[in-house]
Amino acid sequence: MPRASESRGSIFSQRLDRAVFASYFLGGVLPVGGLGWVIHYYVLPGADTLATAAWIAGLLCMGLLSLSVYFVLRNVTGRALARMDADNRRLNVLLQASSDLAAESHSDGVLEKVAAHASGILDGSLPVLLYADRADKELELSGPGAALLEEHVDEARRVAEDAIASGQSTPSASGMLAVPFGSEGAGRGAVLVPPTIDHETLDAVATLSCMAGTAVDRGDLADAQRNFFAHVTDLLVTALDSHVVGRDGHATAVARLSNSLGRALHLDATRLERLHFASLLHDIGMLKIPPEHHQEARAFRAHPLFGARMLAGIRLWEPLAPIVQCHHEWIDGSGYPEGRMGDSIPLEARVIAVADAMDAMRRESPTGPGKSLPEIVEELEAG
Repeated sequence: MPRASESRGSIFSQRLDRAVFASYFLGGVLPVGGLGWVIHYYVLPGADTLATAAWIAGLLCMGLLSLSVYFVLRNVTGRALARMDADNRRLNVLLQASSDLAAESHSDGVLEKVAAHASGILDGSLPVLLYADRADKELELSGPGAALLEEHVDEARRVAEDAIASGQSTPSASGMLAVPFGSEGAGRGAVLVPPTIDHETLDAVATLSCMAGTAVDRGDLADAQRNFFAHVTDLLVTALDSHVVGRDGHATAVARLSNSLGRALHLDATRLERLHFASLLHDIGMLKIPPEHHQEARAFRAHPLFGARMLAGIRLWEPLAPIVQCHHEWIDGSGYPEGRMGDSIPLEARVIAVADAMDAMRRESPTGPGKSLPEIVEELEAG
């Protein structure tokens, strides 16, 4: 479909013009022509000169009136289609923005995608973004139009802060309009746009800003979850090292070895993260066993099940439970607690089993010094 500006600037060369002209011709020209024919053959033959002139003038007026109606119809139709075209373009941009922002959890990526889609909505105008990831930080300029506002950055920050505080679009005296997104806790920001944009475009930018705020909040929640994972895991590992005699640093060493093995196996990022935390917590079930029973085989063999039950009750750690439960299972079925074999053992658990055995063999024990790396490899291959 031709753009509205092209339609209004041409006559008969666009599909819109041809359609409107056909309507005009069938609804205006033909009836007037037919009326002229009837008058010529049935009315004018018996009329005087003055009456004939009057009839001709009337027909010309009707012709001019119908032609005026044609141009009005053409203009109204062009404007309606132009608005429809602009609405569809904004809608397509917002749909793509929704998809892109749903897959983005880092603030830098969110800002980059918001700037790109805001440019698409504004259709040529350059948007400016201001953003700070913490309440105590100053809003920083970014976006394709940032260079244009460097001399007015203080005013831009003031307008953006006012918009963020009120939660509404806020204009400035120098011709900037700030559309806010985000919140004080998860990061705050605003999109600066020209104040001359129409209401529909401003609504589209406001919708995009809402999407940006949701993406920022989601990223903040993901960071909080990762922070919780890391710190609580560290607390538990420290408690475990204190609880089990002679195992200081064991969980960290197993995690380091497991990470190396996981990368060598080309595990994806999600499985590597799961492997990392499962390896740190693989012996967490030992906290359920009193220290005086650590050397008893029956009690020791229960720690994988204890650990799995502890983790299964925590939603964020639930995927780690099967790995922890199976980290003492062996391919040939000689492991415990269930005697699983082959592929019925999760791959991450098999990786941790190897890393656990390697760290155990390298440590000094009452029976002698730890083994060297070649000796450990030889024993693993033999077993």
